[in-house]
Amino acid sequence: MPQQAKDGFAIQSEPLEKGVQDTTLRPTDPEVMYHVFSAEVMGSEGDFSGAATEYLKAALVSGDPEIAERAVRVAVSAGEWQMVVLASDRWAMLDPSSLDARELAAGSRLREGDYVGAQFQLARILEMTATDQTYGWGVVTALLAPAHDQGRANKVLVNLLNDFDSGSNVGALFARSQLAARTGDLEKAAEFGEKAIALEPRNPKLLAWSGRVAVHNQNQPLALKRYRQAWEASPKDPQVAMAYAELLKRNDEVAVAQKVLSSLPDTPDMRFARIVFSLDAGDRDTAELLYAGFSDANYQDASNAAFQAAQSAELLDLGAEAVNWYKQVTGEQSTRAVMRQAFLIAGFGDVEQARNLLTQLRSQTDSGVRSQSYQAEAQILQESGRVEHAMTLLNEALTVLPADMSVRYNRALLAARLKNVELAESDLRQIISTDPENAAAINALGYTLADLTERYDEAEQLILRAYQLQPEDASVIDSMGWISYRLGRLDDAEIYLREAWEVSANAEIAAHLGEVLWSGGKKEEASLVWRSGLQVDADNETLIDTMRRFGEQP
Repeated sequence: MPQQAKDGFAIQSEPLEKGVQDTTLRPTDPEVMYHVFSAEVMGSEGDFSGAATEYLKAALVSGDPEIAERAVRVAVSAGEWQMVVLASDRWAMLDPSSLDARELAAGSRLREGDYVGAQFQLARILEMTATDQTYGWGVVTALLAPAHDQGRANKVLVNLLNDFDSGSNVGALFARSQLAARTGDLEKAAEFGEKAIALEPRNPKLLAWSGRVAVHNQNQPLALKRYRQAWEASPKDPQVAMAYAELLKRNDEVAVAQKVLSSLPDTPDMRFARIVFSLDAGDRDTAELLYAGFSDANYQDASNAAFQAAQSAELLDLGAEAVNWYKQVTGEQSTRAVMRQAFLIAGFGDVEQARNLLTQLRSQTDSGVRSQSYQAEAQILQESGRVEHAMTLLNEALTVLPADMSVRYNRALLAARLKNVELAESDLRQIISTDPENAAAINALGYTLADLTERYDEAEQLILRAYQLQPEDASVIDSMGWISYRLGRLDDAEIYLREAWEVSANAEIAAHLGEVLWSGGKKEEASLVWRSGLQVDADNETLIDTMRRFGEQP
C-alpha cells in the first residue's frame, strides 16, 4: 500500500534565504572577500549549493574560524553534507576548542557514512569534556542515535567506551545502558541503568530511562516506581510527565494521570496535549473543560493559542468553532491554519469556498506554500469525487513546480488510482532517480506493479527493497503481504497483513487482510476484519470494492 502524506501534502523545509543572506562577517583578505561576496550573490538568487561552494572556498583560504563556521551553516542550510564535512573539519582545525565544530564534524560524517572519521571527532569531544563526562557522553549518544547504520554506530560507541570509560562515570553507564537496549539486551540495559541511578538517584533523565526499560521488560511495578521518581524530581518536565501519565493510563489510573499532567505549566501546547490525552483516555469531560479554558486564558502568544484551540475543536468535532479559531492565527502557522480551514469548509460541503482559500495562498512567492496549496486542493477535489479535476490541477502544479517531488508523488498515487500505470511508474521512477533511498516511492511503485500489472517479480524486488529501508512501516508491510498474495503465498501474506493491521488499523489493510483470509477459507474472520475497517473509514473505495467482489454488503 502506498504511503499517504499527512493531509495529502508534504510539509516543506524552512526557506534557506535567511540562512544564506544574513551575515555580519567583514573579511579583509581580497580572495576571501571575493568568495564571500560571490556566496551572498548566489544565495540571493536562490543558488544555495553555489553559495555553499563559495563559502567553503572562502573557509579553505581563510584563517578566520568565523568564516569556517559560516561555511558550515550555509552548507547545512543547502543540504550539501559533503561540504559540511569539509567545512566543519576546517572550523575544528581553526578553533580546536569549539565543541560546536566537533559536533557538526562528527554529525556530518555520520550522515555521510564515515564512521571512522566520526569516531575521531567523538573522541575529541570526550577529551574536551573530561571535566563533565556526563555531558560529553550525552553528546556522543545523541549524535550516534539517528545514525543510518546502527551496527556500525554501536561499534563506534563500544570503541569509545573501551577507550574512555573508567567504569564509574554516570554518563558512560547511561551510554552502556542505551547500547545494550539498542542491541536487544534489555537485562544489561536495566543493569547499567540501575548502576547509573545508584550514583545519581535523583537524576530525572536516568530515572525516566530506567522506567522505559522496565516497561519493555514488562516490569510494571518498577516502571511505575521509576517514572514516579522521575516526575517527583522534575514535575514540570513535559516529556517525563507525559510518559508517566501514559503509563498510569495503561494501568487504569486515569485520575492520577490527570493530576500528574496538571502539574505542568499551562501553555497552549500543553493544554492541547492534555486534551489529546484526555480524549484518548475516554475522559471527554476533562477534555471539554480544558478546551473551554482557551477562551479565558490570556496567553502571551495569542496566535499559537488560537492554533492549538482550533486543533482541539477539531478533535472535539466542533468544526465551525475550529474555523473561527483558525481565522485568528497569524505568522508562521497561518498557512497551515488556512489549509485546515479549507479542509473543514470542504467538509461542510462548500468545496468552491475551500478552493478559493487555497487559490489565494498561491499568490504568495514561497514555492513551499504554493506546493502545499496545490496538493491540499487536489486532495479536496478527490474527496469530493472530482478525481479528473484533481489530476488536471496536479498537472498544472508540475508545470509551475517541475522539481517538486511531493507534488509528483501525489500525482503518481492519483495516476495509480486512475489505473494509469504508465504515468504512475514514470513519476515514481523519477523520484527514485533523485532519491534512491526514498522508501515511500519505492514501495508505491512496487505496490502499483503488484496491484495493477502482472510484473510480480519486479514488484517483489521493489517492495523487498522498501522493506529493508522501513521494515516497521505499516504501508510497506501491507505491500509485502499483498505481493505474497499475488504470488500465491497465502500463509506468508496472512502473516504480513496481520502484522500490518496490528501496526495500523487502516481500511485498505483491512481490505487486503480480509481478502487473504477469505481466500484461505476463513470467511467469518474476513467479514469481521472488513467490518472493523469500515469503522475506521466507511468510505474507503478499496475496502468497499473488495467486500462487494466477495458478495459482502458494506
